[in-house]
Amino acid sequence: MITAARLNHKGFTLIEVLAVIVILGIIALIAVISVNNVVQRVKDQAFVGNALALKESADLYIRKEMISGSILPEKVTYLMLADADFIDPIRDPDTKNLLQPSESTYAVVSGKSITAVCFKGEKRSLCYSNGNEGIPINKLDPDFITEN
Repeated sequence: MITAARLNHKGFTLIEVLAVIVILGIIALIAVISVNNVVQRVKDQAFVGNALALKESADLYIRKEMISGSILPEKVTYLMLADADFIDPIRDPDTKNLLQPSESTYAVVSGKSITAVCFKGEKRSLCYSNGNEGIPINKLDPDFITEN
């Protein structure tokens, strides 16, 4: 005979507990993937922001050169800007390390303005695929970021 105490026995079966754990695992996986995508987009935007900071610094450098009557260079490099104290050290968004001023990161001068930028980080760069041509300012976009 079944007693009343056994009929009111409440609790979860092992299958129910496992089902809840699997569902929570799937939700956690989706959340981790979403967060990673957001972090990558932020890094990409920071990369483009660094290229724009290089462009703005190069604009100021070119204006100074025009005022002083100097011949304008074809390229204004990160090294030139750092040596002239026109730009603070740039931090690579991917590695968090400060990038060493170099000739390989530059802004292209056309006439009296900056028309393109080639920005190289430790792992990625914002240049056209051959690495010798800057990306036009109006086309600076995370879509142009390539692996080194």
